Amino acid sequence: MSQLSLASPLAATLLLLLAAAAAGSGLPSPLIGGAPACQNDINKLQTTCLQFVQKDGPKVQPSPDCCSSVKALGSAEVPCVCDYLGSPAAREKISMEKVFYVTKQCGVTIPRNCGGENLGALAW
Repeated sequence: MSQLSLASPLAATLLLLLAAAAAGSGLPSPLIGGAPACQNDINKLQTTCLQFVQKDGPKVQPSPDCCSSVKALGSAEVPCVCDYLGSPAAREKISMEKVFYVTKQCGVTIPRNCGGENLGALAW
């Protein structure tokens, strides 16, 4: 948990939210043993958070349902989701800046290098 704050379950949720957005756009997921390692979490987030992390459109406050989904997830899938978000296919559809924004708005802290991007210097 060295990469996450005390709110690690919340951080994992935000990461999964971003992965859900990528999953909803038909992007490939990281595979472990032939199946996406974090597919169930991605599916859950897809239904509530996709619209808040897509590249197109303005940065908007996430819905209470989205934040609830983010906060409900644990930290075990964080590496899977971060790897997924770092893929070129996901990067074409997902705004990492919006991922970090949504996470912060939901009260979750995620690793600053999630998805291969360091957004620690961004002002919210």
